[in-house]
Amino acid sequence: MSVWQADFLVQTLAGIVGVFVGVWLALVVERRRDERVQSQREQERSQQFERARHTVLGSVVKNTSESGRLRKRVDTRKPSELIHTNLEVAVWDAVRAQFMEACHDMDERVRFAQFFDGVRSLQAFFDFHRDLQLSIAGAVDDEDPELHAILLDADQRLRDLSEEQRFNGVLLITDFREPVHQRLLGLEAPKSEDWKQEPSDRAHL
Repeated sequence: MSVWQADFLVQTLAGIVGVFVGVWLALVVERRRDERVQSQREQERSQQFERARHTVLGSVVKNTSESGRLRKRVDTRKPSELIHTNLEVAVWDAVRAQFMEACHDMDERVRFAQFFDGVRSLQAFFDFHRDLQLSIAGAVDDEDPELHAILLDADQRLRDLSEEQRFNGVLLITDFREPVHQRLLGLEAPKSEDWKQEPSDRAHL
């Protein structure tokens, strides 16, 4: 093999190797870029989810406090006095789709969905209770025993539903450990060893 042929072969092989190395480097750079973009998107989704959950927990606090207030008002109101409530599900309705898509914990998704279903059920029975009061208020003032008993039963049902909803809200807020929400409900921030207990044992009721 002549010198020029050897030089040509070396240059050709070097060119081929250079092409392969260039392609490989380009693929490595592209893969790393994709990984960075994916990581950034995951971080953004995680931040959006945390914000959504924080907002939902704020609504849990509001509904839990309102359930407790409603529970007390049943006991302190006069027979003919109407009760008003500020239960709300608008926040949950606004972020539910985003929350459910971003939340990978099935238990967490179920618990929040059940809580706000409970809020709707409590609101529905509250509306029924108010309509019942309006329809038999005169009879109760006249101490009609049968209608009075009906209203007492409705009071007890409203009392039970309110307490159940308050209890469920306290468990949610306690389990998610966000100090701001715990303080809003007047809950004591748990010590680290307390979290070894079961959720039902950790709620300060």
